[in-house]
Amino acid sequence: HRLFSDRLHDWLDAGMGSCLLRDPNLSLIVLDSLLHFDGARFLMDALAVMPTHVHVLFRLAPGHKLKNVVHSWKSYSAIRLNAELHGTGAVWMKDYWDRMIRSPEHGRKTREYILANPAKARLPEGHFRIWQRTPPLLAEIY
Repeated sequence: HRLFSDRLHDWLDAGMGSCLLRDPNLSLIVLDSLLHFDGARFLMDALAVMPTHVHVLFRLAPGHKLKNVVHSWKSYSAIRLNAELHGTGAVWMKDYWDRMIRSPEHGRKTREYILANPAKARLPEGHFRIWQRTPPLLAEIY
């Protein structure tokens, strides 16, 4: 699992795939979609919109389920992306990878990874978007 996960992330960072979100207009649609219900359904801490994938670090609001929040992000952004591209069909993979933050250190490392991912992938300015809450949400959790 570890070997496959590392390879997959390396391929994504290298730009394997359609790189749909390299387009600044399309990445802005995704950024806006991810932040739309911030403060209502979840509290976003940090995110990175990469050309081929997205990383988010957030806390669910009471009464909201992860699968519903992720479905909302994917369906709303896919509708808007397809409208912009005059297309139809799937934009996102059916499933998603999630990870529970288990300690302050794990949270800090995850946040650092997300915010540093575009530089690690050597993406030029304009080919990604990052957003972060200041001060970090993790300070409120732990």
